[in-house]
Amino acid sequence: MVPLIAAIIAIIIVILVALIIAFSAIIGQKLMLFSEKTIKANLSSPALRLATYAAAGFVWVLAKAHFPGVEASVTYCSDNRIGRVLRAAYWKSRVREFGKDVIIDIGAKAIGWENVSIGDNSWIDRNVILETGQIDKSKFSVFVKKTSSEVEEGRLKIGKCCHISKNVVIQSLGGVFIGDYSGIASGSKIYSLSHHYRNLLHEDAAIYSFTPQAPPENQSLILGSVVLEGNNALGLNSVILPGVTVGKNTWIGVCSYVVNDVPPDCVASGCPAKVTKILRGVQRV
Repeated sequence: MVPLIAAIIAIIIVILVALIIAFSAIIGQKLMLFSEKTIKANLSSPALRLATYAAAGFVWVLAKAHFPGVEASVTYCSDNRIGRVLRAAYWKSRVREFGKDVIIDIGAKAIGWENVSIGDNSWIDRNVILETGQIDKSKFSVFVKKTSSEVEEGRLKIGKCCHISKNVVIQSLGGVFIGDYSGIASGSKIYSLSHHYRNLLHEDAAIYSFTPQAPPENQSLILGSVVLEGNNALGLNSVILPGVTVGKNTWIGVCSYVVNDVPPDCVASGCPAKVTKILRGVQRV
């Protein structure tokens, strides 16, 4: 009798596991994480496709259910193709828009997932931090820097075929748009909200704090969308501050500090960044 019961239990477990795998694989396929080109090149085996789709679907379901520990486990799991598939599935479950063939590397994180959009074939590299969301402007002295290209506050939109390299921080509380075919080099920072040493709304004698831990009335903030129009480069360890538009096809040099708009089709560098070269006959993307 006991062996029969054990056999029945084993059969039930096998059936349940098979159903979970099949259900997860269906979901994983519907996520459309991969283009046809990628599937043909890397998932040619039916067994490999099934395993990949099942893993992606399983992580997506756990993420949607807010299962404890999923984010930490996936964020720092295998630094290989399997890890990238699992991270892509997790990000797909959280962000507003997520394209095909997007690479999410180990350690990359987002704050305010629902405000993030990422286009096809883009790459979020190791230890990147993406911060989105809005602040309560009624609590602070906030100067809003108007720009020629307004982006919705709190949103981050990354176009297709972009590379956000290692240890980059993109803070999108004022809105950030990164156009197609743009590259942000390691250690660079983009801030659409920052503290200021004085009140930009009116002159006063107050001394303001540079920490968000200070009382709101002791903080003076500057808010402005940041736009990279497309096919842009932001050099190693460079910084873009609120309210800046970088024109299409423009490159920003290494260790530059960008506080004003930069026109298209040029190279700009320095502290503050200034145009150093006009690009003639550029191949527009």
